[in-house]
Amino acid sequence: MRINRERLWEKQHEVGAIGAVKEGGVSRFAWTPEYKEACGKLMGWMEEIGLEVRMDTVGNIFGRYEGREELPAILCGSHFDTVPNGGYFDGLTGIMAALEAVTIMKEEGYKPRRPIEIVAFINEEASQFLGGTFGSKAMCGTLPEDYADTCCHRVTGEPLRRAMTEFGMGTDPDRIGASRIKPEDYFCFIEVHIEQGRYLLDKGIPLSVVSDIAGIKQFYIELHGVSCHAGGMAMKDRHDTLQAAAAIAVEVERLAMATGNDTRSTVGYIESKPGEHNIIANCSVLPVDYREADDKIWNRLYEDILDFVEKECGKRGLTWSVHSTCDLAPAHCNRKIMEVMEHAAEDLKIPHNEMVSFPCHDAVNMERILPIGMIFVRSSNGGLSHCPEEYTTKEDLGDSADVLLGTLKTLGETEKL
Repeated sequence: MRINRERLWEKQHEVGAIGAVKEGGVSRFAWTPEYKEACGKLMGWMEEIGLEVRMDTVGNIFGRYEGREELPAILCGSHFDTVPNGGYFDGLTGIMAALEAVTIMKEEGYKPRRPIEIVAFINEEASQFLGGTFGSKAMCGTLPEDYADTCCHRVTGEPLRRAMTEFGMGTDPDRIGASRIKPEDYFCFIEVHIEQGRYLLDKGIPLSVVSDIAGIKQFYIELHGVSCHAGGMAMKDRHDTLQAAAAIAVEVERLAMATGNDTRSTVGYIESKPGEHNIIANCSVLPVDYREADDKIWNRLYEDILDFVEKECGKRGLTWSVHSTCDLAPAHCNRKIMEVMEHAAEDLKIPHNEMVSFPCHDAVNMERILPIGMIFVRSSNGGLSHCPEEYTTKEDLGDSADVLLGTLKTLGETEKL
C-alpha cells in the first residue's frame, strides 16, 4: 500500500497557496478570512472521504477515521497557519501527509484496529496573537481561562476574543477549556514536519526520525548602572552596563560551546541607554535564547548564565534583574514509536537517520500528555524555511507520507507502547 504522490503534491499546493501575498510567500494567519477559506477546503476533503469532521472551540480541526475496535485513537497532524510571508510546507506537510495516508487506507478498504484522528492545530506560529503552539496548548489544558481577553493582537491590540467571535465556525472565546482532550482517549501523537534546516540536505538523506525536541529558555537580562562622561570618568570608577552586557553575551556563547552537545544559544541584540557615543551606558537589556535537548544540561545552563551575571555585575557595581518569557522543557519521543518509524522506512528502502529538533513544535505540548513520535522530511533549497523560498521536493514529500502510512498501519494494530 503506497500513497498517491501526485494527489498529495496537488493538494499541498492547492491549500498552500491560500493566503498568497505579493512578495511571493503565504500569510495564512489564524482566525483570518484566508485561514477560514483554508479550513473550509481541508474540512471538505475530509468529508469527501467519509471522515467524522469537527472543529473545536478554539479552531483546531479534526477528521476521524474509525477503527475496527473502540480503542484509544492515534492522533496525527501538525499546524495549519503560517508565518508572515512564509512557505507552502511548514506545518501543512504534516496535515496533508496524514490526510493522504488515511485516504489511501479508505480507498484500499483497510481499517486499522485503532481509530486515526487527523488534527490541524491553529495558531502554532502566533503571527498575530503571540504565545505560540496555541492549539495544542488548548488541547492539553495549559491556557488560562481569561486567555481570550489577555492575549491581544500584536499590532492592533484587539483581544483574541474579538478575532475568535468574528471567525465563527463554532469557535467560542468563553469555552476555550472545552477544547481540552482526555489523554485516555488517545494512544499517541504523530507529527510529520519539514526539517527547516540543512542537516538532512548535507547528509544526502530524505528523512529523519526525531529523537528529542530541544527545550527552549528565553529571557531578558536587564542591567542598571550609572551614566557619566566618557572622558571624565576613570575606567576603575565606572558602572558600565554595556561592557557587562557584552561580557554576558560572550559567556552565553561560551557556555553553549562547552556543553559537548549541539546546544544552541543566541543573544539577538543589546539595547543600551542613553545610547550616545560619549556617555557611559546606565541601562542595558539583552535577550537570551538557548535550546538544549538534554534535561540536565538545559537546567544547568540557565543557572550558569545567571551565576555569571551575578559575578559580572558584582565586579562592576551594577544591579540586575531577569524576566523569563519562555520556559519550555525538552520533549522526548517514544522509543517504540521511533522503532516503528525506522522499520517503516527500512521496509520502503528509504534512507534515514535520527536527529534532534531544535525548533519547537506542537508535539512538545502533546508529549506532556501522550507518547509522541516525529518524522522530519528534508528541506531543499538550502534548507530555507519561514520564507517564500521554502521547498521540499515531491519525492521527499511522498517518502515522508509513505513512511507515515506504514507507521500508522503498524501503530493501528499495536496493543501497547
